[in-house]
Amino acid sequence: MKKLLLTAALFPLLISCGGPEFSVGYRYVPPKGDKECLKSCQEKFTKCQEKCLENREKCLKDVRIRAEAIYQKELDVYQKELSAYNRAYENYQRNLLDWNNNYRKLYRDYLYFKKACKKTKDYYACDRRDQLEEALDTLNNTKPTPPTQPKKPDLQEIVSQLSSACYTDCSCKETYNTCFTSCGGKIIPYKFCVKNCK
Repeated sequence: MKKLLLTAALFPLLISCGGPEFSVGYRYVPPKGDKECLKSCQEKFTKCQEKCLENREKCLKDVRIRAEAIYQKELDVYQKELSAYNRAYENYQRNLLDWNNNYRKLYRDYLYFKKACKKTKDYYACDRRDQLEEALDTLNNTKPTPPTQPKKPDLQEIVSQLSSACYTDCSCKETYNTCFTSCGGKIIPYKFCVKNCK
């Protein structure tokens, strides 16, 4: 009987910087006689995969329903937060306009007294320059900051997060392997190079 060769999912065995990388495959050697036993293993494997897929599809449908309910709740919260944000942003714009007007006035006066101090060395002009410079520094530290805009909920993002709980691996391969060896077959692992091979 011909040897049956199946390769399992690849996973790195050895990783070294710049060196070769290896993976493991599996050679399936069926028993010489009992074909019915192996046929039974294959049937169980197929049923396991079908059931797994069916459960996943059901899980994904449930996820969609739950995600839409969560999305709607988050959307309601977002609408309230957005209204509050819009009010806060209008207030911020008014405060920023006042701040800019105050800054321009102070800066204009500062430049005038700075020039006068440099030109005449007048005590009053130099003292006023220093006062205005300090006032500008203080004003810089009190510049209005814009409010944080709320993030709109994303239905697809919620679906994606919830979908991670829908399993894709139902251990069908492990069940098949156990059945295969119980029928008298052998599973022989072997190593092969997949990257940086010489």
